[in-house]
Amino acid sequence: MDGSDPAIVFVHGGLGSLWNPYPQLDAFEGERELVTYSLAGNGNSTTRTEQSLTGHVTDLRNLLDALDVDRPIVHGHSYGTAIALEYAKRHPTAGLVLHAGGDHDLTPAWEKPLLRLFLALRLYHLPANDALIRQLAYSVGFHEETAEAVVEDFLQSNPLPRRRSAWTTVTEAFWGYDGRSDTERVDVPALVIHGPADGIVPVDAARGTARRLPESVFCRMERTGHVAMIERPAAYNRLLRALLAAIEAERDLESAVRDRLGEHNSE
Repeated sequence: MDGSDPAIVFVHGGLGSLWNPYPQLDAFEGERELVTYSLAGNGNSTTRTEQSLTGHVTDLRNLLDALDVDRPIVHGHSYGTAIALEYAKRHPTAGLVLHAGGDHDLTPAWEKPLLRLFLALRLYHLPANDALIRQLAYSVGFHEETAEAVVEDFLQSNPLPRRRSAWTTVTEAFWGYDGRSDTERVDVPALVIHGPADGIVPVDAARGTARRLPESVFCRMERTGHVAMIERPAAYNRLLRALLAAIEAERDLESAVRDRLGEHNSE
């Protein structure tokens, strides 16, 4: 928690972990207040009696209240973008980062039958099924040019959860999410970051979300897929620094992004 305001709060996606953004946690340690946590039912967090998006947003607010964190930058990844966005609709927020997600269409067609199978047969208990997830990650999660060592490091550092509650978080809290009706309420500087090789969330969902956010910049990060923050961490961190610069200097976000990355990296 050492560092200056505004704090950056990292919210992981379905079946993710609090260590997902490890390049960012390392890069900003000591200079910025950082918060990352496991959603209820994930990791070592307690299980909610009812899995709901509203409940997870409330959990986040309660956590930040306990940590005395006010007006954070909320960073959501994948399904975590739904929590980040809904949090920003309800609570004071300095900025927003939505990576590999958006305000709708977060569930790929293949996910529902796969997760239903895992839940019905309790396959999440079996380490042997990691091979299936690894194959899936390579085919839809990463850009083809991403080094194998980077992919393997991410997969080994963030193993799939063995608790059933982590899987039902996805099916009960996130399936069917559509927040488009009031996205425009989030009137803070917002980065919407998407990789062209993302085979999980379509780029059009992210681009549409950016159009609905009043102060957003859509950033297409080349040579990345669903985890650009891992695949190209240096470029990703420059985007985060651009957001911080725009907030702290009260300047235009698009100009700040162009200063950091160049005009060709933003749309």
